[in-house]
Amino acid sequence: MSKIKFVACTLTAALLACAAPVHAQDLTNAAATYPSIPQMTLEEYPKVDGSLACIPLMEALIQAVTGCDQVTAEESLEDFKNTNPSYVALADGRDDLILSYEASAQTKEKLNNLEGLDLTPVGRDALVFIVNAGNPVDSLTTGQIHDIYTGAIKNWSELGGNDVEIKAFQRRENSGSQTLMRLLLMGDEEIPEKQLITIESMEGLIDTVMSYDNSANAIGFSVYYYASSMESREGMKFLSIDGITPSNDTIRSGEYPLSHPFYVGIPKSPSPNAKILRDWLLSEEGQRFVEDCGYVAAG
Repeated sequence: MSKIKFVACTLTAALLACAAPVHAQDLTNAAATYPSIPQMTLEEYPKVDGSLACIPLMEALIQAVTGCDQVTAEESLEDFKNTNPSYVALADGRDDLILSYEASAQTKEKLNNLEGLDLTPVGRDALVFIVNAGNPVDSLTTGQIHDIYTGAIKNWSELGGNDVEIKAFQRRENSGSQTLMRLLLMGDEEIPEKQLITIESMEGLIDTVMSYDNSANAIGFSVYYYASSMESREGMKFLSIDGITPSNDTIRSGEYPLSHPFYVGIPKSPSPNAKILRDWLLSEEGQRFVEDCGYVAAG
């Protein structure tokens, strides 16, 4: 998905898609709903960056803290970099605060295991697997997912589905969702290229899974918030994993087996306003704000 295309989406639409959204009109007087929320001017507001799936939270936060309008909030993210580049930008001082999913092994190695950064879980999300609703398979085990992506399982009939070859789609290495795939399921194990098709963007992966060769033989993955709230498609089906269907409730309870934190990060020597914003997001009231924006709070 291009940055321009995404930024053109309205904050209102993004928030209304959430399970418990903060409505746009509430953000004009956020202090009434969140009495301890920091108040800053746009000039005082930290340079915030992070993962694609955190953009609605970033936009809601700048509106609530500065009182700016929707267009200004969108424009503030014009230099948005995505998961791993945001860690690098935070480490070298180009960003003040990030809201980001797990850093890749390559990024951790480059930044000496992120030792110069102060990272704290601010929410939870999950790695989810999607197929077209026309696929009769509703549930897989983590072991079956592993075997699909190593090529050990090649046909849906081996999983109770139709006698068609499985087309498994993945993201490029060093992307946020691919990092979770490796962290939670694959480790350093080789994923044979001949069994897979790599897609550059998360939006592109969802589009491809939904349309590839009448869709019924394709599978791909994303993170739950992005796929359910930002890029939901008619006819898209989330697979249950180990018998648990992904949802905010099963991610919050820990029942869904592929859940994982996402983080608020600041440098070890942060700017005062970045620390103020980080501390508020981690407070009881800030965690309620995260939930109100449709995410699962860290708890």
